Amino acid sequence: MTRRIQIRFCILLAILLAVPLPNAAALDQAALLRQFIASRRAQRADGPAETTDPWADPASSFGHLPTDCKNPKGSKEADRITALPGQPPRVNFEQYAGYVTVDEEHGRALFYYFVESPYDAASKPLVLWLNGGPGCSSLGIGAMTELGPFRVNPDGKTLSRNRHAWNNAANVIFLESPAGVGFSYSNTSSDYVRVGDERTAVDSYIFLLHWLERFPEYKGRDFYIAGESYAGHYIPELAAVIVAARKRTGKDPTNLKGIFIGNPLLDDLNNDKGSLEFLWNHGVMSDEMWNNISEHCSFGPSDGSSSSCDEAMTAFYFNFAKIVGNIYWYNIYAPICIQAPNGTVYSSSYLPGYDPCINYYVTNYFNSLDVKEAIHARINTRWSNCSIQVHGNWKKAPLTMVPTLSSLVDTGLRVWLYSGDMDDACPITATRYSVHDLNLTITKPWRPLPHVGGYIQQHEGGFTFASVRGAGHMVPSFQPKRSLVLFYSFPKGVLPPAVSLWQP
Repeated sequence: MTRRIQIRFCILLAILLAVPLPNAAALDQAALLRQFIASRRAQRADGPAETTDPWADPASSFGHLPTDCKNPKGSKEADRITALPGQPPRVNFEQYAGYVTVDEEHGRALFYYFVESPYDAASKPLVLWLNGGPGCSSLGIGAMTELGPFRVNPDGKTLSRNRHAWNNAANVIFLESPAGVGFSYSNTSSDYVRVGDERTAVDSYIFLLHWLERFPEYKGRDFYIAGESYAGHYIPELAAVIVAARKRTGKDPTNLKGIFIGNPLLDDLNNDKGSLEFLWNHGVMSDEMWNNISEHCSFGPSDGSSSSCDEAMTAFYFNFAKIVGNIYWYNIYAPICIQAPNGTVYSSSYLPGYDPCINYYVTNYFNSLDVKEAIHARINTRWSNCSIQVHGNWKKAPLTMVPTLSSLVDTGLRVWLYSGDMDDACPITATRYSVHDLNLTITKPWRPLPHVGGYIQQHEGGFTFASVRGAGHMVPSFQPKRSLVLFYSFPKGVLPPAVSLWQP
């Protein structure tokens, strides 16, 4: 078997491992990220990546961007949500949603959902939340299954309150990006096939300029960018664009203070190694398989031309494919959603506070005409959690975000990473390799979080890495209280209180 055929076979199996449930509503970040990582592995095997890298010198690449909005359109009042259909009584905070045009010529517009804090919103910071994929919705995933103020109930029509919503601590924007994801759109069809990291970062930056004109009371407010998964690319890149504009003009309309990223995809090679090592550490891979992979794979650029590494990886994936249907890649100990022949869905087992079928409920909710009208979305849009079209056409993504993170730390931005320790998509093992690559001196050593909800460590420059015990890829879904405790500490730049390992 030739090297190319071996690699294609390995990648085909990797994609099969993440086949979504038959209903398109089940397509989620896990399925798309699995396919994306596999396709990137194939690209590395085919030859060297392109040499141009806009993130090597962001000031030159993005310093020309504007720092204000010349012709703002839309209004805050037009975007105000009177009430979401099915929301519980006594909602005590303001909600807004609508479109912001980021490219007039192409007619490219991004959709957002914004929730203010119910507690002294005027004093709370502003946070932009981004989900990954690439190609998945921050509205459907972040807002309605993780950290937003509501969760969609199984009837797909009503909402319940999330007691551990992050708008308890901040005013939060959920942005569907890029165009083609969720309700975001373009009037130029080629925009859906010319997608990638660079344009996504620039569009998000232009969105912020326009949004701040619509909500001028947030100009000068402390601003943070948070998210997870492929937002391990989105967030450092958007921050780099903001810093580049600041460096070139001396202006920063967003007043960016820091970034907060969960279970991030930071480095392709570290993620390959970290994922396999995680599965071995958790008993999903035999010692013999792991030893064979370790012996023949360096997890460096040279693996692309190594037939022995191809064979070792293929041998594992071939065996793993036999059992993966019963394992959720985003939390290897969580139940999975099962679809019955009659179309009904149910959880394979019980995990308190977590429903693996919630993506179905969310899809039904946002395709309701009443909901689309209430949030000022285009009613002719068939909403889905993730866009296969956007995902399948993704281009121009750097292999590693470590240099960008390092430069952001050097600028004085607060950079915190956190990892749910049950995730194999972007596992804690992979993130730790990338943290090691930053080569930052430890200032506050590894110690448990309150009630041993995880562990935390701080490095020079304030860079912080934390684990969240018992959480998968979407930490606020699996451990909402623990994630909120960590998020409360982040804007303050103060670690959660230390606890003793010995508690009588």
